[in-house]
Amino acid sequence: MGTMVRVNHRFFGALYTLLQSSTKDDSGVQKYFKKYVDSDNSTHQTLKNVFVDENEDSYIKLTAIDTVTGREDIYTISHDTINTNNDDDTLIQELNLASDFINYKLLHNFYRASHKQEVNLWPVFEHDIFPFLTEGTQNWLEDIIKSKTKNTPQPRLGGKAGANRKQRFIEDINLLNIKIQNLLTEIQNNANIFIKDHFFSGKDVIRINIDFSGKFKFDDIRQKLWDDKKEGFRHDKLRIKLTVEVFDETCASNWRKIERVQSFLNEAHLTRIAIGIRVGALRTRPLASARFKILVLDDMLISLDLSNRMDVVRIILNKENKPDLSFFDDFQKIILTHDKGFFNLIRRNTDEEQWVYYNFTKDESDNSAPKIKEDLTPLQKAVKNFEKNEFENCGNELRKEAEAVLTAFLDPTMKNLNKDFESLSDKLEKAFNIVSGQRLQKFKQVFLSDFEINKLRKIKTDYHSDSTIEQAEKDKLDRMKTKLFDFLIEFNEKGNRKELLIKDTKEILDRVMNAASHHGENPLYSHELKDAIEKIKNLKDYLNE
Repeated sequence: MGTMVRVNHRFFGALYTLLQSSTKDDSGVQKYFKKYVDSDNSTHQTLKNVFVDENEDSYIKLTAIDTVTGREDIYTISHDTINTNNDDDTLIQELNLASDFINYKLLHNFYRASHKQEVNLWPVFEHDIFPFLTEGTQNWLEDIIKSKTKNTPQPRLGGKAGANRKQRFIEDINLLNIKIQNLLTEIQNNANIFIKDHFFSGKDVIRINIDFSGKFKFDDIRQKLWDDKKEGFRHDKLRIKLTVEVFDETCASNWRKIERVQSFLNEAHLTRIAIGIRVGALRTRPLASARFKILVLDDMLISLDLSNRMDVVRIILNKENKPDLSFFDDFQKIILTHDKGFFNLIRRNTDEEQWVYYNFTKDESDNSAPKIKEDLTPLQKAVKNFEKNEFENCGNELRKEAEAVLTAFLDPTMKNLNKDFESLSDKLEKAFNIVSGQRLQKFKQVFLSDFEINKLRKIKTDYHSDSTIEQAEKDKLDRMKTKLFDFLIEFNEKGNRKELLIKDTKEILDRVMNAASHHGENPLYSHELKDAIEKIKNLKDYLNE
C-alpha cells in the first residue's frame, strides 16, 4: 500500500513532527505551536504557518484506519490538544519507532564535509537513526542521553568512595562505547550485503566500514555535551568515521581504501552508500510487533539520473519479489516528489488498487494555501471526458492508458526505462507475441510432457467397452480426458482472450485513438469510445493476471 504525492516539503515535516511528538512531553510539543516572539527564545522553534492569521488554530492531525475492522482513530497535536504521547494508547509511539523518513537533505548530510575533513556520521546517527532504534521502552538516543551521558557523578563523596564511583561511571561509559560499536558493525554488515546484492547484482564493487572513532569520555561528558549550545562541541568530540573500499584486482587484498569518499566517489555511489546504511539500520529494528509502519521518501533521489533513481525505486517497491527485500512490503510507503515525470513513472509502475496519488499545487504569486487534488489515471480521465462528451480528450487519455498498461506488462521490473523509444503499435505487437508464446509454451508442456501417445490413441476409442483394458486403466483414461478438456477450455477461454484483446486494442488505435490525436474525416462515435474504454479495462485486467 502506498501514496504518491507531488508536494512541497512541509508535508514531510508535518508527518515527521507528529510521529516524533510521541516521544515528548506536552511542553515539548507545544513549543511548535507558539506565536513567534523575537525576544523570547522559547518561541523560536514554532512551526505555525506564517501566511495565515496569527490567531488561527494550528494543528497536525492523522487518522489511523484499521483495514480489517474499519475502526478509525484520530491523533492530533496542537497547542491545546495532544493525544500522541499517551501511554494508554501507544499506536503513534509504535509507528514512530517502526517508521523511517528519508529525504534528499538527510542523504546529503552523509557527505557535507569538505575534502580536508573525514566523513563524520555522528550527526546523522544522532538525528536520524538512533531516535528510531529501540532499547527496551526507550530509543537508543534516549538511552544514550538520559541513562548514560547526561551528567557525570556529582562529587558528593571524597576519597576512595568518590574515586570508586567515578571509576564505575567510566566503566559504564566504556560499555556504552562498545555497545554503539557493535550496533555500527551490525549496520555495516547489513549495508554491505544490501549494497552488493541489490545495487551491484552480487558483484564486489564497494564495501564500507563504520568505526566509532570518537567515543564518549568522562571529561567531555563533564562539560555538558547535550546542552543546546554544545552541539558543535559534541559533534567534534563524537565521531563515527566512514571509510570506503573499492574492489581492485591489482591490489594484494583486492580492495583499495578511499578515505575522502565525498571527493572521490560520484553522486550515484555516494547515494547508494547512504541508502545502504539507512537500510542497514532499518534491518536492525524489531519491527514485528508494530501494528503498522510507514516509509516516507521525499525527493531523496533528486540529484540522480533516471536509471539510478529507478534502481532504488525498484528495490523499495520490490518489483522482482525478492525474499530478502520482503521487509519493504510491510511498510505503507509515501513517496513525495516535485518532479512530474518521476511522479508519472512511479504511477505507471504501481498498482492503482493499492496506491493513491495526489497533487499539491501552490500559486507562488500569492500566499494562499496549497490546493490538494487527487491525481486521476488516464483511464479515469477518459471516463470523465466521455461523460462530458469531450470525445477527443477521451481518446487521447485512452492512448496514454494503453501506453502505461503495455509498458508495465512488457517491463514489470522497470529495467528498460532508458531503452530506445517504442511506438504503441510496436508495444502491442510485442505484447501479442509474448502472450502467443506463453500459450504455445503451455500447450507444449501439457501435450508433449504429460500424455503418452498410446494413451492418447485409446481416448479416441470406446475404451469403456474394451474388455482388454483393466478398470483402473479406464479410470486413469477418464481422468486424462477430463484434464485434456479442462485445459482446452481454459487455454481458449483465457489465453485466446488476451490475444483477442490485444488485437482489439490495435483496432481501437486505428479507429479511435489516432482519430482523437489527429484531424481527419472519421467521426468519433460515442458507442465506439464506450467500447474502447471497456476494452482497455479488460486488457489491463487480463495482462495483470
